[in-house]
Amino acid sequence: MTTLAAAAFFALVASLGTWQMNRADEKRERQALFDRRLAEPPLVLTGSVPSPEPLMYRRVRAAGRWIPERQIHVDNQIRDGRAGFHVVTPLRIEGRDEVVLVNRGWLARDGSYPAAPPVAAEPGRVEVTGLATRPPARYRELSAETITGSVWQNLSIERYAAHAGLDVLPVVILADEPAKGLARVTEKPDAGVAKHVEYSLTWYALAATTLALWVAMNLKRVA
Repeated sequence: MTTLAAAAFFALVASLGTWQMNRADEKRERQALFDRRLAEPPLVLTGSVPSPEPLMYRRVRAAGRWIPERQIHVDNQIRDGRAGFHVVTPLRIEGRDEVVLVNRGWLARDGSYPAAPPVAAEPGRVEVTGLATRPPARYRELSAETITGSVWQNLSIERYAAHAGLDVLPVVILADEPAKGLARVTEKPDAGVAKHVEYSLTWYALAATTLALWVAMNLKRVA
């Protein structure tokens, strides 16, 4: 009975380890895709985008005009040990109703906190080039009041679109050139390969431990 239980458990954890390794292989392919996209020339955004997937971690370019009255400041962004904001401004795409959110850079908190320092958005036509990303899907809300004026606890494109009443593209551009007085925000694509490798090694280690314990117990019986 002990042997059957050990065999079943060994098979289970070994299969979980193999499944995680297969997931790691899938993520390696995804990481390779992201890396290729980074090397491609910028894609011009001209209007509606049905899905963010083809744009993820592609360099993109958009032209239009800022909507400064809809600018927001995403709070609790840490840079070099200092807390601050990501300044996110909607850009109405030239000749279209759609807008795309642009992360124009990081801004440190000042004495006006919890309000955010003012950041101007230049008038007239502008062109923005940067990396297309998505905000984190998981986040923690520190209170029920997630929006205070222009200060937001977290950025959700869907929440922003509903709040602002705008037709918003499903990606955020991390601007190559930050606004004056801001620090550039960068992001490196990570498909999560390391996480699955770590999980697989944990399952394989548990399988090896199970086998070692079974051998040790049976050697004792023989002795």
